Amino acid sequence: MGSSAEERGGLEEDLRVQRSEEELRAGVREREAGQVNVKKSVRTEREVVRVPKRREEVDIERVSVEGEAREASTATEADIGEDEVVVQVFEEEVVVSKKIVLKEEIRIRKRVAWDEEAVEVDLRKEEVEVDDQSGRGGLQGPLAQERW
Repeated sequence: MGSSAEERGGLEEDLRVQRSEEELRAGVREREAGQVNVKKSVRTEREVVRVPKRREEVDIERVSVEGEAREASTATEADIGEDEVVVQVFEEEVVVSKKIVLKEEIRIRKRVAWDEEAVEVDLRKEEVEVDDQSGRGGLQGPLAQERW
């Protein structure tokens, strides 16, 4: 018959132990850090402006006619009757107008600033310890308990 290995179902396969460790990868991602709000509002101020203006006034004077002026008059009987004289009187009125005038421009610009931040990170590493006390093959002596 065959060897004991063959009796157990064929050739033995290698037993494998994998060792892993974490490696550090540092990068950045963008996140919102805040915002800047710029708000316009309207404030109303009362302002008084003194404007000179002109107006016409009518003075009425009654003068009695005597002497030569009365005799030199060309008035006749036909001149007597109803009559009306209209004298127009003018004055200036203040006219106010407003116009919008640009006074200032607010410029908002974003700029990029760089700084550096130190970050402490714990990384895990697997260690494998081999303690071969079988006395068969493999490492022997002080190297038998070597660590990787």
